[in-house]
Amino acid sequence: MSSTLFQTALYASLALCALGLVWRVSAWFRVRIGPDARDVALSQRVAAVFRGAAAALLSRRVFHLLGAFVLDVLLLRRLFANEKLRWLGHLLILVGFTLLLLMHALAGVVTAKLFPAYQPTLDPYLFLRDLFGVMVLTGVALLFFGRSRRPTGLAQLRRPIDAVFVALLGFVLATGFLLQADKIASPRAFYRMAEQFTGSTDPEKLRPLRVLWASEFGVAFSDLKGPIEQTLVDEGRELHRDACASCHAKPASAFISYPVARVLSPVTRLLDEIRADAWLLYFHVFACFLGLASLPFTRFFHAVVNPVSLLVNGAAPSREFSVAGRASRRALAIDACVRCGICDARCSVAPLARYLGNPGLLPSHKLIATAALASGRLLRPGHEYDALRAADGAFLCTDCGRCTTRCPVGLDLEDLWEAGRGDLTAAGLPAPAQWVQARPALAWAESLEPGTAQHSFSDPDASCAPLSADRRTFSRCVQCQTCTNVCPVVAHSNDTDRGVDLTPQKVMNLLRLGLRDLTLGSRMVWDCATCYQCQENCPEGIRVADIMCELRALAVHRLGSVRGRRELS
Repeated sequence: MSSTLFQTALYASLALCALGLVWRVSAWFRVRIGPDARDVALSQRVAAVFRGAAAALLSRRVFHLLGAFVLDVLLLRRLFANEKLRWLGHLLILVGFTLLLLMHALAGVVTAKLFPAYQPTLDPYLFLRDLFGVMVLTGVALLFFGRSRRPTGLAQLRRPIDAVFVALLGFVLATGFLLQADKIASPRAFYRMAEQFTGSTDPEKLRPLRVLWASEFGVAFSDLKGPIEQTLVDEGRELHRDACASCHAKPASAFISYPVARVLSPVTRLLDEIRADAWLLYFHVFACFLGLASLPFTRFFHAVVNPVSLLVNGAAPSREFSVAGRASRRALAIDACVRCGICDARCSVAPLARYLGNPGLLPSHKLIATAALASGRLLRPGHEYDALRAADGAFLCTDCGRCTTRCPVGLDLEDLWEAGRGDLTAAGLPAPAQWVQARPALAWAESLEPGTAQHSFSDPDASCAPLSADRRTFSRCVQCQTCTNVCPVVAHSNDTDRGVDLTPQKVMNLLRLGLRDLTLGSRMVWDCATCYQCQENCPEGIRVADIMCELRALAVHRLGSVRGRRELS
């Protein structure tokens, strides 16, 4: 490969990567998430970062940072606590890719300095190069398998450029294996080596060495057919010992490349004629440069951001951050999320997301919607439906905190959701509880089924609201009012002027009467604190609180379709 072309491509990819990194990192100081971040100037956010870094490095917290670097960044402790299989996959990718970078791509700078006798064609480097590549491939396979083991029932957002980046990574590894296999089997590569070390390319003069390399090194010479004389092999071994052994070992230890070389042996002559080694090298190198240049613009930018997020998390708890510090930390979280889906699998409202068919309730989708809202994309004309779905997802969150405690990169998602809800409210996208309770429950019911407010039990909503559609769930209710007596919402309403329109046992009674639509817009359903006192104290074991949650989800699904109709005035 031309040195000028190589250096030009390298510097160009490094420049694009550096510019991309600067642009992406600058967003941590530009993006504003949450009403409290709007009045924070850029200079304040930059100053807060430097003050926080200085406070962490010049105090006892530096030990927390060291611990976070070793346990969280290198050993991936948080991921290990949540998903052992994915932890293994990430660790294999991290170790395999890092060692490939240091001992292969940067071998002349790193490995040759550490090991003076280093030669890429000697053991253990032949074996290790294949091993590191297989580690990366195995890690990727484990991640895909681990991701598919906990489906949420809803499609996850994937950008085409991310799939292209994964394909590019696979292409780099595949061309690396093929390039090494071609060099093992290529007579052209043999003659080039022979000329360098013996000063000759005469096939007859090199016949003993050719016989040895054909039998023991896998070189596919088309003119060496039939049985091999042992005397030639012994003579070739002496020549090899004198001229080649110092920098060439038997390639059988390359447990991937060597078998591939044996498979390619019938077409090796053709590959030599078309200079396969040259274009494989070009493909391999330029694919690496393309991956480097595109890294900041793909989801895999998290490989750079995650260590920063984990170190920030180790520096201090979120509550100790100033407003300016929290503003930058929220913007950092947008890039640090790896879309691993662990938060989605543990989300307490994931069943509601499936019932509503709205992935906007899931944490990973909420984070994307929060970023879109902060950039203004969510409020552009034509995105009204997406904005309403995002608002439903944000406000139906129960703030249980599972996503934050389970996040493998230490994101403070609770703070992010609170800030995002503030932005949604400021943008005129209120919580479902607000627009539902703005009209009487009877008006909502009449809009769904004019004149009757009835609802059949054999309806298509039974699949998304099974508890409230099945008589066996609530038919045992004896109207004893135990649920009402222990309900804190009812108790609180008695001390205020607002009151409740329906008590819990009345909600159950309406369901028994087949009047489910009358419950969807009731204040009781939307004021329910989900404390589970009603459910735990029910003498008949009726799942009152679960039914309330289900009715709330069903209300968003059904009432949202008629929201804004003139007859609801």
